[in-house]
Amino acid sequence: MKAILSILVFSLISMGIRGQEKKNTIKILPMSLPLNSAVVEYERMLNEKNALEFGIGFPIKSTFVDKFGMTWSEDENISNDELGIFSLRAAYRHYTGASMLPKGFYIAPYIKYQGISASADNIREIVDDPGNSSYNENYDAKIHTIGAGCQLGYQFLISKTVTLDLFFFGLEAGLGKVDTHIYVSDPEQVDDIYNDVKDVVDDLPSMWGNKIDVSSDSHNVYIKGKNLFYPMYRGGISLGIAF
Repeated sequence: MKAILSILVFSLISMGIRGQEKKNTIKILPMSLPLNSAVVEYERMLNEKNALEFGIGFPIKSTFVDKFGMTWSEDENISNDELGIFSLRAAYRHYTGASMLPKGFYIAPYIKYQGISASADNIREIVDDPGNSSYNENYDAKIHTIGAGCQLGYQFLISKTVTLDLFFFGLEAGLGKVDTHIYVSDPEQVDDIYNDVKDVVDDLPSMWGNKIDVSSDSHNVYIKGKNLFYPMYRGGISLGIAF
């Protein structure tokens, strides 16, 4: 009889523990929205200490004028400006605690791909022209990066199903590729724009400037670079539903 009762009690406890397990979590990253991206992540607990996490960022085509520290001269009139960021990230999480719940302090190495696409039109006035004439510039830029990093954070289970993830320290490094095209409606302005861009590139540290090529033809200026090393800090917050 005691053996039967022991088995029954153990079964009830095990059922209660399993009922508390939350092996899956779907999260959103609110801080990605001002960066023109909507990021969704999925975390799956593998065992008491380890989990896999996958994230995808969908580009939000939105204005970038007066954002990201960009400034413009008085003779420029930017319009139709759009920027969006697409990203993919895969991480392996190791929690320092021992729980089938997605909570506690963790360390998470990860790999990440990011694609940035931006475009804009610019009507630039020719200030030295007594007729106050102008010409058009059309920008089209694409940046692709792939890198790896390591993230430290703490995930709270603030209710039975709601998670709060604070990833407060992360370092990432990788390589980037830049492909930018500027169309200029007035061929007489191409050389000036080429020289301005070339001056900016020449002022960059040699680790970047030596890997960026600037060229032009009658109506276009091209900026191309690859294998551009970049370091990055990653931190933020996410909110999720565990189930």
